[in-house]
Amino acid sequence: SGPPALSIREIGHRMQALHAFKRVLDATLRWFCIVFFAALVLLVVWQVFVRQVLNSGNAWTEAMARVVFIWQGIIGAAYVIGEKDDVAIDFLVRRFPTAVVRGIEILAHAIVAFFAIWVMVLGGGQIIANTWDDTVELLPLTQGQIYLGVPVAGVLIAVYCLIHIIDTFTKRIEVVDADRVDITQLTDEGI
Repeated sequence: SGPPALSIREIGHRMQALHAFKRVLDATLRWFCIVFFAALVLLVVWQVFVRQVLNSGNAWTEAMARVVFIWQGIIGAAYVIGEKDDVAIDFLVRRFPTAVVRGIEILAHAIVAFFAIWVMVLGGGQIIANTWDDTVELLPLTQGQIYLGVPVAGVLIAVYCLIHIIDTFTKRIEVVDADRVDITQLTDEGI
């Protein structure tokens, strides 16, 4: 008398849809970061050109470059977490039995998601509310608008953590046999 159980086929379709969503999100964030990095380079080059060649000042480019850098960095951090390219030293964890490895992975993703929701989304939302009307010199933005990147990144990180937790239940976990590991063959990607 609960919801009907999903068949293996239905679960497979839902996982395919989840991975398709993740691919679109990955591509969107990748392009966001590329465009913002290009904008950052252009702003800095323009600033140097105006100062050095035209012997003039263009203060708004410095302020805007700072905003673009912050947004690119924080959204880029969400993208890196989505790609699982963040710092993770799992060599020792992989020596435990599969169930323990799976539990530690779920716990790690849950902690990151909790931080993203608690600090970035909720805390960032409070900062935005408190600074929404504060003007930023030289830019047609308010401080609250600049801080919007924090909760946006927090939501993205939480979504990625949820996807990683779901994947942890369905993927095959490789356990490392400590007696068969050659430390000299490990690369920075494997540590």
